[in-house]
Amino acid sequence: MEKLRVGIIGCGGIANGKHMPALRSQADKADMVAFCDIVVERAEKAAKEFGAPGAKVYENYRELLEDGSIDVVHVCTPNRSHCEITVAALEAGKHVMCEKPMAKTAADAQKMLDAARKTGKKLTIGYQNRCRPDSLLMKKAVDAGALGDIYFAKA
Repeated sequence: MEKLRVGIIGCGGIANGKHMPALRSQADKADMVAFCDIVVERAEKAAKEFGAPGAKVYENYRELLEDGSIDVVHVCTPNRSHCEITVAALEAGKHVMCEKPMAKTAADAQKMLDAARKTGKKLTIGYQNRCRPDSLLMKKAVDAGALGDIYFAKA
């Protein structure tokens, strides 16, 4: 399998603290080839620290989305921009990993889902607790009926 070519949109705290280090740990599967931030110095710093050789830097996410070689983008921007950027990325033929929360409104979240369905591209939101071993074990128990009918849960 060829490596995924990843673009990072938003090179601030969550990208530096979680997304880019996690992607670096998967260097055999993915290369970070493009970085975008409205503060271009942040994108330049991220490219130097995490980027593959020749990684590109952008100030405007729409320019990053024009790069046909990028397979997937991570949307790590403020919540208010998640919908706009995610929909544009999906329509540009990219798979999207969007940081949580998904969107500001249910209508915006629905736009994101509709764009993913329309384009056939994958969309995931960074709700990482669902992948934790204890969460997976609990889900398996629920699916097996080991806990009876679940009528209330609190998280």
